[in-house]
Amino acid sequence: MFNSTHTFVGLALARSGMDRWVPRAAITAVIASNLPDVDIVTALSGTPRYLEIHRGITHSFVAIPALALIVSAAMYIFSENFWKTYLVALLAMYTHPLLDFANTYGLRPFLPWNGTWFYGDLLPIIDPYLDAILLIGILAGEVFKDGKQRLTWLSFGLVLLYAGGRFELRNLATSQLEALAARTPGTEKWAVSPTIMNPLLWEGILESNKEVVKVSIDPIDEMMTEVTRIKSAGPAEIPRQAFASESAMALLSFARFPVLKMQGTDYGYRILIFDFRFYNQGTSTALGTEIVLDRSYQITKETLSFRKMIE
Repeated sequence: MFNSTHTFVGLALARSGMDRWVPRAAITAVIASNLPDVDIVTALSGTPRYLEIHRGITHSFVAIPALALIVSAAMYIFSENFWKTYLVALLAMYTHPLLDFANTYGLRPFLPWNGTWFYGDLLPIIDPYLDAILLIGILAGEVFKDGKQRLTWLSFGLVLLYAGGRFELRNLATSQLEALAARTPGTEKWAVSPTIMNPLLWEGILESNKEVVKVSIDPIDEMMTEVTRIKSAGPAEIPRQAFASESAMALLSFARFPVLKMQGTDYGYRILIFDFRFYNQGTSTALGTEIVLDRSYQITKETLSFRKMIE
């Protein structure tokens, strides 16, 4: 989730009563709820390294208690109660992987032993409605200070109702996409994802060994409309040297629906690999890598970024 959501959740948790239980609970909870994203510093080493590390060990079940200890040790100077501070930090920090699991980016909670990605496919990475519910509750608590705690719990209740509605819509969209996958020969993998601005509208992705298809799903009216269809090369059609590049290895370990393209050039070959989850059909851009090979299949250039993938 976006860091605004993590911040609002941490602050709301503190205002639910923890701020009366231990000093500086709000600061502790806000820091703790965002700290797993400290792995963003790996972006300084380049996008491949960032993809390899982000939502990895700092978001895992084993690392959260250790990170909470670091926050508690720092905040003990102000709170003067280590274990109460630790419980606030631990609870706030565990909301981070829970929220991140809820979206289509996913996370790897069982590192360092298991690097499998898990996806909730429930909330968009940026959810303005969730943020609005939490922020209104926080601001209302500032205006009506005597009812701050009750208003905070009310906002949590509204968050649960909102998430419950999303859950039901996701299940409806999933059932409809599953039926489409069963009717579509060659389908190997599929998933639904929420849209940001319209909670009633979902997207679905179907992948076969030859192409990927994105559909728009209206789960209430039971309507599906094809949005885009892209042919994808098979792994055997791509020179193995391209897969050995740093950017390809990083992207393919992260991509849920990888699309492969190969084009001949005057000097060799141009390989494009991108993650269809993040493909924008309006601009033909996606998170992807471009790998340029010469005629002897040696890599002469590689870049990994959000870029135009379909000319």
